[in-house]
Amino acid sequence: MRTKQIELYQQQYDFLTTPERFTAFIGGIGSGKTWVGCVKGIKGCQRHALGLIVAPTYRMLMDATLRTFQEIAGDVIRDFHKGEMRADVGNAEVLFRSATDPETLRGPSLDWAYIDEGALCDKMTWRIVIGRLRAGGKAGPCWVTSTPKGRNWVWQEFVKEQRPAYRIFRARTRDNPYLAEEYIKDLEDSYTGDFARQELLGEFVSFEGLVYEEFDRTVHVGQPRKGLEFSEVVAGVDWGYSNPAVILVIGLDGDGRAYVVEEWYQRRKRIGQIAQEAKRLADKWDASAMFECDPSEPANIYELVAANVNARGANNAVQEGIQVVKARLAVQGDGRTRLLISPTCVNLIAEMESYCWKENKLGLKDEPEKANDHAVDALRYALMGVERRGVYFM
Repeated sequence: MRTKQIELYQQQYDFLTTPERFTAFIGGIGSGKTWVGCVKGIKGCQRHALGLIVAPTYRMLMDATLRTFQEIAGDVIRDFHKGEMRADVGNAEVLFRSATDPETLRGPSLDWAYIDEGALCDKMTWRIVIGRLRAGGKAGPCWVTSTPKGRNWVWQEFVKEQRPAYRIFRARTRDNPYLAEEYIKDLEDSYTGDFARQELLGEFVSFEGLVYEEFDRTVHVGQPRKGLEFSEVVAGVDWGYSNPAVILVIGLDGDGRAYVVEEWYQRRKRIGQIAQEAKRLADKWDASAMFECDPSEPANIYELVAANVNARGANNAVQEGIQVVKARLAVQGDGRTRLLISPTCVNLIAEMESYCWKENKLGLKDEPEKANDHAVDALRYALMGVERRGVYFM
């Protein structure tokens, strides 16, 4: 395989060259996590091998991980088989897969594997993938890159357990010398407190006093049953630029149960791009769907309307909206919840597990922190819109 010169800063170089079998590069937004993860994958292609690259969802795989891999590898990729999501790189092959259903990762015997944004993946992704690292009877390496999302399985495996074959590398957003100062400053102006520690410093933060303490992945994450037809579709929209903009699409069945079926969660997108995405989602799910939007930006709502999207300002009563969401999380007498979130909505799931109450000067927790709240706000807007139109669950 032909050589290619890659520039790395110190933490990236240390991560790339360390001999440990299981490694993690944990960093702030824009710290070059996916970049160095893909470089390590290309390095693994220097010999005849079968590698696997995994991202939390197919959309994230296509938009970020695969795109980055192709950008770095360039013409080192001899061929890419889109139907199989497989690349021929030198004498090696690389499979690209989504972790939406970890069980689908079973099968191949691998020489190496890489999990991008691992903190957004279910812990079974890690367990299944490392069980595949047995090609040629050898124990191959696996590495993870991610911004931390609370103290989930990544923290458990790489920090708490302190195993000898595991090593973690950390980087702050500011450690990446290739980022524009304006970009870093925008983030530092927007993020504060524990959220800044997590998103910019790459620290594992333990969020206490969760708003949605009722949320349980085993209960509230899953797919609608096959053949289910929705009686209504709604969407929730939270604006952002340095912070992510979010659109959540929610289907309602005949009993008023809500199914979050799609998530769009992107930073640094201008309103025209957000409006275009809203129109795409409306056309995909239901052209008559009402998009319940953060009411703080009426000009943005107008942009959606101008794009032929049914949009309006949402009811932004925070406490009332939280109670509406909580009511849907409760398991009813029939043993079923009234809110089910698709496993593809990885950012909403992560926020449900980290959205917490803020303690005021009197020690009371009477309002939520303005952090880890972009997708949960969009959820609240949409469900408040359902209540507003008199569609109640049974």
